Amino acid sequence: MDRGTSDPAAPGQRGAPLPGRVSLAVVVVDAGGVVTHWSGGAGELFGRRGEEAVGRAAADLMPVGGAVGGLTGRAAHDAPPAPGFARSGRARADRGGTGGRVEVLWWAYPLSGPGPERMLVLATDAARLPDGARERAVPAFAPHRGLPGARELAGRLPDVLPGMAKATSGRIVDQVLERGCPVLRLSRA
Repeated sequence: MDRGTSDPAAPGQRGAPLPGRVSLAVVVVDAGGVVTHWSGGAGELFGRRGEEAVGRAAADLMPVGGAVGGLTGRAAHDAPPAPGFARSGRARADRGGTGGRVEVLWWAYPLSGPGPERMLVLATDAARLPDGARERAVPAFAPHRGLPGARELAGRLPDVLPGMAKATSGRIVDQVLERGCPVLRLSRA
């Protein structure tokens, strides 16, 4: 799950498919807005190693406050999506202690069930997209039935987040597939 998938351009949706896959940061956040799991890809994208990120407020580490803000008691307009509703967006962020800026495309999935995990956040660096796609890419969701290999990619979550129990990762994967796989749509405008 450290890679996204190409968008088969779902019927009725604007945009063309983006061939290939992009590297993803994978982060799990608890009900208090604190990072519980941080992938190597998250470290590369946000400039912080897992040891620095786990246990810290997600809103302080990632530019997806609209997705995780409600978990941390931030303003009401930053409330997380309703249960079962995933959201996505685009934001600019500092890349940790490097002083550089990064344009982030992100997807956030609210999680339910036993355990402390309440939000899965996936993100990628827009600069890694092919020329011409960077400005036109819009993060979106697609049904997993239309994406070849979606279940296999999602099943790699335990490899991406070491230390996560198989039962927990299985529950998270099921919720991601239910709500829609992360894809990039290319705007024609």
